[in-house]
Amino acid sequence: MLRKMKYGILFKTLLLGLAVGCSACRQPDGEPTGERRIRFELTLDARTRAPQALDTEQYAARLYLFREETADRYVAAGTMEITGEAFTVGGLDPGVSYRFVFLAIPRSQQPALPTLADGTAYTEAAMTYLAGNQPGQEVFRAIQTFTAADDPATRSVVLTRQNGAIQIRLGNADGSVRNARLEVEALPEMLLQDGTGGQVLSQGAAVALAKSEQPAVTSDYRIAVNLLPAEDITGQGALVLTLADGTEQRYTLRSTSGTIPIYPNQITWLVLRGTGEGGSFEVGFGGDINLDDDAWDGYL
Repeated sequence: MLRKMKYGILFKTLLLGLAVGCSACRQPDGEPTGERRIRFELTLDARTRAPQALDTEQYAARLYLFREETADRYVAAGTMEITGEAFTVGGLDPGVSYRFVFLAIPRSQQPALPTLADGTAYTEAAMTYLAGNQPGQEVFRAIQTFTAADDPATRSVVLTRQNGAIQIRLGNADGSVRNARLEVEALPEMLLQDGTGGQVLSQGAAVALAKSEQPAVTSDYRIAVNLLPAEDITGQGALVLTLADGTEQRYTLRSTSGTIPIYPNQITWLVLRGTGEGGSFEVGFGGDINLDDDAWDGYL
């Protein structure tokens, strides 16, 4: 009971610090209540250009605060809406380690960001990334660990894209491909914690994703589906082409180059060599970045 009350007091104090900090986007004249504080300045890396200030008109963003309860065991101590590119969090106990997880998704995207109950273990906290056939989902994240100290601190935080994408490239200069359908199985949940080296951890029963298009007449046609990172999606999907004569060709996702991994903030592309019975895929990563528009093209 005492522990529960402590978290409740901390959460209210943090909300006060957030409201004051975001309203002015600068250090307020009246400091947030509580013993220690930290100020965050947020940017979001949505493109291949330099990160931009977090636009909360375009992105829904939340901060998830975890407090170290015992050695290396963190539990949730508050969930806060982020309404500006800079804010101050107060009410931090000196000498206590905190972990801050920042999440953002496009405002038009569903499911919404989760709300965690106080006391939820850091290792169990998760968000739902997919709730059905949603081939264009995106999610951005940043994680910071901070031990409250005597001096106020300001930290710059860059939220980066956590999903990757599978892309198929093929030639259709003669217009013989009338329809392309990319099918792939994807994991629907992302853990808020990261793994070794910032690894994205995903879980859950696979969800079937599919995207269909009428390809343009071009020598470089591309179709893509966004996915959470995975070690290897070989055999977990297919490209189905409908040709001008009405016949269909189905190509299981396999590569002559080895496995087909999906990495965060990067496109894994497969090049289809030939659209006949002997067609095969070759795998590649990133590259061919388009800096002429705001569309994400993936990069190393």
